[in-house]
Amino acid sequence: MKTMEYKHLEILPRSILGFIEAVLRSLLIFCIYAACQNEARVAAADQVITRKETLFGKIESVSTEAVRFLPRGSTNAIREIGVTDVVMIQFADEPKNLIEAKKRLITNDFDGALEALEQVDEGEIQRASVAVRGEYAYVRVVAAGSVAMDTTRELSSALSSIEDVLDKFTRSIHYFDLLETAGDLERALRRYDKATAIYKKISRGPPPMVVRAGRLQGNVLAAEGRHAEAIAEYEKVQSTDLDGSFIEQEKIKACLGQAESLIFLSRFDEAVSLISSMLAETYPEGDPVIATNILLGKAYSLLGQSFLELKQDQDALIAYLTVDLVYGDVPDTHAEALFRLFHLWNKGGYPRRSAEVRQRLIEAYPQSTWAAELDPSAK
Repeated sequence: MKTMEYKHLEILPRSILGFIEAVLRSLLIFCIYAACQNEARVAAADQVITRKETLFGKIESVSTEAVRFLPRGSTNAIREIGVTDVVMIQFADEPKNLIEAKKRLITNDFDGALEALEQVDEGEIQRASVAVRGEYAYVRVVAAGSVAMDTTRELSSALSSIEDVLDKFTRSIHYFDLLETAGDLERALRRYDKATAIYKKISRGPPPMVVRAGRLQGNVLAAEGRHAEAIAEYEKVQSTDLDGSFIEQEKIKACLGQAESLIFLSRFDEAVSLISSMLAETYPEGDPVIATNILLGKAYSLLGQSFLELKQDQDALIAYLTVDLVYGDVPDTHAEALFRLFHLWNKGGYPRRSAEVRQRLIEAYPQSTWAAELDPSAK
């Protein structure tokens, strides 16, 4: 009896363990398969990144004013997402490097966006859908146009490229952004009447775009040296009754434009007061962190410029250090801050720190005009 019990106990555990092992193996295979299927579904989904969330599903259609989107898991609940709420759209069949280029464009890393586009197979773009070709064209011309304005080179060529994209992709969700860049290029070419005409097209869009057009008209007036009129235009934008994160962002941009005009008018104390009041307020909720950082970095940069004009070097140093240490992910603003810090550390008797920021500027932003000022070989 004991032997039988022993044999039974000897054999049964092996059977049970084998059975359990088989079950666990099956479960593991099933879980891996399910995970892969889920990952594939996510990867294959279109995406719409808004100011508040990232949505997965299918982009049914786009127009200049909205994206019609069917969220994943829904059969008929199509959402219409307004252009002012859209940060980025992504189609399931977009090349990885095109997606990376768009992410860099959002951060104002225009050189980086063009570098990412260089890794995209143009043959793949030619075989892609019209929607994907439109995304590629949009990133290419806006990034190239922004670089042209930074370097003041090939402005006319960049403008022609944007006009071609506007003609080819008439229903692009990026229509207003393309118009803005085209108007900015006309302004850089000092063709202010043409810039104004383009910005008026933006004012025909949804109500928030009317606010944007007003701010852009302020930019034209400032470029013409009509700073008092520009300030009046910026103040109109800041006093609008419309709300929402898009509007709040436009108000901050108008505030920064007004500060720049005050600096041009040598009203430095007023510029400091204006920027300080803005920084003390709550920043727009729902905006991507980088969008807010771009504006705040610009604010501290203008604050530093004002303090320099007021001969308050210590305050200027703190403002530019804030850009360097907190808002260093915005290339152009960061490059300028490093340039200013180089001179401030030198003037303050800190040659080692001055040399350090000079080296960082040249290594991090070799193509920047700020780097060229400190590195003769870059000119």
